[in-house]
Amino acid sequence: MKSRNREMFKVGPIGSKQYYDKSWEEKGRNMISSIYVAFNKDSIKCIQFSYFHNGVHVVSEKHGSSKGQSYEIVRLNDDEYVTGLSGIFWERKVTSLTFHTNQGKHGPFCNGTGYSSSYMADYKKEIDVKIRDRREFGGFFGSFDDEFDGLTSIGIYVYPTYDNKPTLNQAWDPLYAFAHNQIPTIADGIPVMHIRYKPKLKDRIFSKLDFKRAMLCLIKVFLD
Repeated sequence: MKSRNREMFKVGPIGSKQYYDKSWEEKGRNMISSIYVAFNKDSIKCIQFSYFHNGVHVVSEKHGSSKGQSYEIVRLNDDEYVTGLSGIFWERKVTSLTFHTNQGKHGPFCNGTGYSSSYMADYKKEIDVKIRDRREFGGFFGSFDDEFDGLTSIGIYVYPTYDNKPTLNQAWDPLYAFAHNQIPTIADGIPVMHIRYKPKLKDRIFSKLDFKRAMLCLIKVFLD
């Protein structure tokens, strides 16, 4: 898989950062081995990561307060990587958090609003950009508030990769390549696709004709 224009971008976050919140980020740290989560009955208090960097096992700083009453460790398998997040942001706090991986889900942690899941459905956010390669995950970022010692936002970095092998649609219509490999961003939990290139009718017709001419030439060569 060959990459090009590989500049990481932020997706999310779940939650919201206020001017007085403290920002944190673990940009470029995609080889996550463990995630430490501290929480109480109301909210996520602290998050911390262990990861491999240049062949060395490293533990990140704690992001938030370690005053949580409960602690969980998410241990990822060697061939497991993060693909997304989901959670609930309620009254300026991340009150529930789930980590999504290529092998399933870890969580939810906390679930501390006290309301039914149906009532909280409108407050649930999800980040899902269809990551299918470890290299596409680029790390985490977020914020926390010292006033109540809790996490106020969390999102992920995405590191685009591109596959040189054409899809079936690309093989039939070369113009399809302009709209291929585009990753949706998340705005307030809603996937928003980038503007896709839509070729004019005459361009699509000529594209199909060129393909048919090429196929006829190949058949002629084969028969000869």
